[in-house]
Amino acid sequence: MEECKEFSFFRGKVSFKQPKKHRLSVIELLFVDNLKGIKRSSEVLDLGAGFGTLSILIALKYHSKVWALERDSTMLKLLKYNIELNRLNDKIHIIEGDLKEYKSLIKKSSFDCVVANPPFYREQNVDNPYHFENDTGLNDFINAGVYALRDGGYLNILIPSTRLYEVCRYISNHNISIAYMRFFYPKEDKNAKLVRIVCIKNAKSLVNVEKPLIINTKTGGYTDEVNHVIESMI
Repeated sequence: MEECKEFSFFRGKVSFKQPKKHRLSVIELLFVDNLKGIKRSSEVLDLGAGFGTLSILIALKYHSKVWALERDSTMLKLLKYNIELNRLNDKIHIIEGDLKEYKSLIKKSSFDCVVANPPFYREQNVDNPYHFENDTGLNDFINAGVYALRDGGYLNILIPSTRLYEVCRYISNHNISIAYMRFFYPKEDKNAKLVRIVCIKNAKSLVNVEKPLIINTKTGGYTDEVNHVIESMI
């Protein structure tokens, strides 16, 4: 197993053992805080759960049950460890397998919400399988998510803004439509780097383009909104 370290967040309320090449960042916190379609009673599927960042934060913030799908052996060991570390065995259930084999791993139309933070980059990089699409593409995440959702269910996905057209093209092949879109900007005077898209299955709606999320101030440090998330999300 590659080098890993254990860290605590939110004043010690959450702890993760995470690999050096794939660490928790403020982006994951902001993504979780901006999810839609999750209630306490919701059944949530996390596609490509990694070491459990989204699954654990969702279970703690929304108090819902989460199914974490992951295939990588290193990530699975960390995922199991982190679930136990945060005492969430009753809230998070692990599905071991490749999301491309979703039809054999999950029951069709069985989840209220699906979340996905796919690899950002289309290139291949064998030294960093966590951020590059070595053998699983963005379309694979969308296919699995649509299959898993109940009618009226929500697909939350975080992607680079440069891939927005690509996502829209993939989504157009399914019975799902974009309902919300929020762009994440590194600073007020910079172009958007990321976009959080929320789709609803078998529902037609106009796209709500929400106010921009600015991460850093012009002089450095986080904006008030980001600081509020860090201080009060959990």
